[in-house]
Order: sequence, then C-alpha cells, then structure tokens
Amino acid sequence: MDLEGAFKVIDTPVHLPGRSDDALIRQLQQQKAFSAPGKTLRPAAGLADGIALRPLEALHWLSYVTRPRYQDDVLDVYMRWGLLRYLGFFAHDYTHSRLPRLTLSEAGRRISGNQRRVTSEEMGIAFGTALAKRWFETTSAADLRTVVDIDVALDARYVFGPSSAVQHIGVQRPDYLLVGADPDDSTRYLVRVLECKGTKNAGHAVPQLARAVGQLDGVTVGGRVPHGLATTVITAENNTSYLAVDPDDEEEPAYEVTAETIDRVRNFRFEADRADASAVEIASASVRASWAMLADFGSNLGALQQWAPEVMERRIVRRPRERLTFPAPVEEARGTSFTFGFDREQLTVSYGIARSVDDALTERSAGAIMEAQRAFAARLRASPTPDEADSRTVYSATADGSIFSLTLERRGRDTFGAAG
Repeated sequence: MDLEGAFKVIDTPVHLPGRSDDALIRQLQQQKAFSAPGKTLRPAAGLADGIALRPLEALHWLSYVTRPRYQDDVLDVYMRWGLLRYLGFFAHDYTHSRLPRLTLSEAGRRISGNQRRVTSEEMGIAFGTALAKRWFETTSAADLRTVVDIDVALDARYVFGPSSAVQHIGVQRPDYLLVGADPDDSTRYLVRVLECKGTKNAGHAVPQLARAVGQLDGVTVGGRVPHGLATTVITAENNTSYLAVDPDDEEEPAYEVTAETIDRVRNFRFEADRADASAVEIASASVRASWAMLADFGSNLGALQQWAPEVMERRIVRRPRERLTFPAPVEEARGTSFTFGFDREQLTVSYGIARSVDDALTERSAGAIMEAQRAFAARLRASPTPDEADSRTVYSATADGSIFSLTLERRGRDTFGAAG
C-alpha cells in the first residue's frame, strides 16, 4: 500500500462492528477472571451493534492521550514511528456492508511478536477512547472533553490532579479518567472511568473484558465509584471489532468548577488517607491539568507552564518549536507540524489547538478557557460531516479544542527531494 492509499483508508468512514448486549454479560459472568463489580452490568448505550467512524479520529485520540508519557527527546521519533506504522496498518473490506470494515493491510499482517502485542494494546487505546466518546455522549448531555491517564496521575501523585482525585480501592484500577462538560454551562463537569484493552485474538477478548470489568471498581472519585466503561478492541487479520459493557449508574453527580476553585488547587497535595478533600477540588484539579495536556499537544509552552501541576511541569521537558497557524473546517488552529515523504508523495502532520481556545490558554484566565471550550464544542457539534471528496487535507477535532490534520502532496521527482 502506498501513502496515498493509506491516507484514503484512515479518512474513509468505516463500520466498526461490536457487541454490547445481555448475552455478552452472561458470557462475562461465566469467566474465571470475572469479578462482579459493585454495580449491575448492563449493555453500553450507543455501542450495541457497532459504530461508524473514521480511523483518523482514533489515531487522533491515540496521539493526544499518550503524548504526556513521552519526553521531548523521544517524542518526535515515537510520534513519527507510530503514525507511519498505523497509517498503513489497515485496509478496507467491502463485503459486509455499505460502509467498509477494517482489515489488516499486507504490511500490518507482517507485524509480529512483541511489536504486534504493543500494536494491539495501542489500538485498544485508540478505538477504546473513540468508543468512550460515543458512549459518553449517548448516556449524558455532556461533551467528552478530555481523557486522563490514571497511571500517570497515581504514580506521580499530582500529574493529572492530586492523589485524592484517584484513590486506591484495590490493586487493579482502570486506565483512564473521562472528564466531560455540560454544553450549556461551562462550569459543570462529569468524571467517569475507562478501562480499554486490545488483542489480536478474538478468543482472548471475552476473558480480557472480564478482567477489565473488575478494574472499574478500582478507584473512587469524590468518595464514590464513578460511572465506567470497559472495552476490548480485537484487531484480527480479517476484521477489527470490539466488545463493551457498562456498570449501571443512575445517579451521577456533576461538579461545579470555577476560576476560584481552579486557582485554589494550583498546588493541591494531600495524603491518601486525607478525608476532607471535596469532589469539587478533585474535579478542578483534573480540569486544570487537562488544560496543560492540551497546551502540550499544541506546543503552547507558556500555557503548559501556567497550568501544569508542579510534578507534571518537572517531568515534562519540551523544547521551544516554531508554532504555525493552519486552517481547519471548524476554526483555524495553532500548533506544530512535521513533514516526511516517500518517493513522490509527501505527508505533513499537524498538531494544534483551536485559535480561540489557544488564546484563552495564553490569557491565563480559567473562566475564559472554560467559555472558549464550551463555544468551540458547540461549533464542532454543529459542523457538517467531513467531506469524503478527494481532499488533500483531512482533519479531526475534539471538544476541548485539539485539532489533528494530515496533508498529502504529490510532487515531481525533480522538486520533491528528501522530506522529513
């Protein structure tokens, strides 16, 4: 598969088949690895029998969610390698439905051993997060604004919120916190959890999901086990699919986050046995750190330093890079880009922040950021479905203002040269 073919695969809407039903729940309950959660399992709303999405959206989530794990000295290499590998990982299968399904490309089938295991895990993150977005917005009126790595939050104690924001109950815990915001009130936030797994073997998927369900009870947020989702993504050679379940949660609180509460948690720390931390403090610390994560994605280093918690700021070392403005359908973005090429094809990848949100991050006003993100999320919801025409630039955007784009160019051999 050449670069242009891979480009078309990731931008074409596909049908991602999946299951989330009572029969799956009964299968899970029969597994040795199953540990009954404190809440009643139910099918995940919006995920009963598959979803439609562009693979580009999943790659966007993967690059966004995993970015804080990597330092600047290896970040670019990691991002280029991941993009190059996953850009050509899939191919289309049109035999099942109007929309194609995803199969592995010839190159994807050649990945084996530990690299194949890592690929399956990262596809579990990429598509699992995309599934969480669909589920989140099906089961609440909130937009999914950000996804926070719980391992980083716990291990560093104050990377994505204080240790009290994610308190141990057991040894096992879910992978991520999901932070959502009320589309009509920029100060109201929801906090949920996600455990996402990935495998290449369909026979391993149900036992794997049974273990994932047991991890959803592994944290409390504000003294209660939050609403959660468990997913397993199967990247088999002939089909990519998923399984998902959702522990019931009929009473889900929303937390008020304001400029004052954001300011109060700037240096918030406490021990695990502290009992007086409020849910508002927990939510505010997570929201504040999510702004640092967004600033990092778009290389707004001033905003990163302003909003990052102390531990996060010490751990993430970034080099100043030239920031450019690039167009996007909802709103132009500011960020960084890099270009690489093969033969006569050239691909430019851009990581940015919607300009209005980037301005608010730079202004250092918590209220301005919350309102800018609310307004951008509203414009994003109202924007038309991406055109499937032969565009040379494709985009993906999230409700908090991150924008990811790819531009494909074809040049003559005499003018192309060696790119990247």
